[in-house]
Amino acid sequence: MIGSWKLAAQLSTSHSSRDSLDPLRMLETVRRVQEAIDLDLLIVGFREAPEIFREFCGSRRPVGDTALWYGALSDIEGLEDSDLVVNWRGERSRGWGGWAEKGSEVEETFRFVCPNNPSVRQKVVRRLRELLARYAFTGAFLDKIRFPSPANGVDEMLSCFCGHCREKAASVDLDLDSVIKILADRAIDPCAPPAGESGAGASRWLDELFARSPILSRFLRFRARSVAALVAELAEEARSMGRMVSLDLFSPCLAPLVGQDYKRLKQHCDWAKPMTYRLAQGPAGLRLEIPALIEGVASRFGLDEARIVEWSARHAAFDKEMLRETRERGVPIAFIQAEIDAAVRTLAPAPVYFGLELVRQPGVIDIDPAHVVDMVKAGRAANAAGVVISWDLTHAPLDCVRALAEAASAGVR
Repeated sequence: MIGSWKLAAQLSTSHSSRDSLDPLRMLETVRRVQEAIDLDLLIVGFREAPEIFREFCGSRRPVGDTALWYGALSDIEGLEDSDLVVNWRGERSRGWGGWAEKGSEVEETFRFVCPNNPSVRQKVVRRLRELLARYAFTGAFLDKIRFPSPANGVDEMLSCFCGHCREKAASVDLDLDSVIKILADRAIDPCAPPAGESGAGASRWLDELFARSPILSRFLRFRARSVAALVAELAEEARSMGRMVSLDLFSPCLAPLVGQDYKRLKQHCDWAKPMTYRLAQGPAGLRLEIPALIEGVASRFGLDEARIVEWSARHAAFDKEMLRETRERGVPIAFIQAEIDAAVRTLAPAPVYFGLELVRQPGVIDIDPAHVVDMVKAGRAANAAGVVISWDLTHAPLDCVRALAEAASAGVR
């Protein structure tokens, strides 16, 4: 801990080849990092690796507070095709093929399962219970608690229409066929003048977008309640076993679009991490997700991209220049600071440890010390309670770790 800032890091068992996952080498990686910075918390997972889990949960654990990184709704244990979300065309989740296209060793398909499917709920709750009983983690860090994102395509993003969702929606008087009709007929103009005032801000743009479509607004709220109900069940299970609970969340501007309602979710966590990734060209990275959303909306509704960006500039604080900069270099740091600030305010009183992408992976992200310093300044200015080195300490360059240590220390002098 530096001052009152908590320092955490994620250590992945899914972002390297299985053959390279050596417990001793991973321990050495953590120790090298700790020479530069004292870690308060280590988050390990999410693919089960018994030797590694036992090493990092045992008596010689390098960090006393070690949480299980648990993927709840994607790439789950025992996944069957019938578990997958279904888009409005009746197609099951295909995921995101970007890692394979880049020749990556990452084992993440981003094929999502449905939180309203009783079989899924049983599988993910039982699996969490098994892992927490098997290993002495101090907490559970719940990831993939959402529906597909724009990276998977707009049609898949607007899931789910499976039989379980239809039954659940009908119980709250929501007809999913009405939602399908709107999507199939393109019966909404995303760029129509809003019912209320403009300038809603990055975290409120969806309210503006669907102000003239009550059915779609209800559909989004239904999805958020579905995710929150599963998170509540997982959190209750973890806490019944004496474990802390934390959440990995989309950045505020896109969180409602993937079924994450911060105000509902904060009731079930001890702290949360918004994935405020400005450089990564992968799912959850805003550099990929925001352009993917704009391009997807343009295609789905037959609109010119320039018109969408013009609307966005008025309602989501994302204009033409920001889109160009995002595609070329990364999301502007001022936008990221506003995102961290929005997360801090909305999740209060739960502490916010913002996600700092500190990874070098060819074709995905190449961070440098200057990027780290900018992010630390943004987090300090937004009153974050800490930072999480994301998303894999194994691929974290030491020059950037040292930059984090220096920048974080400078903030308390």
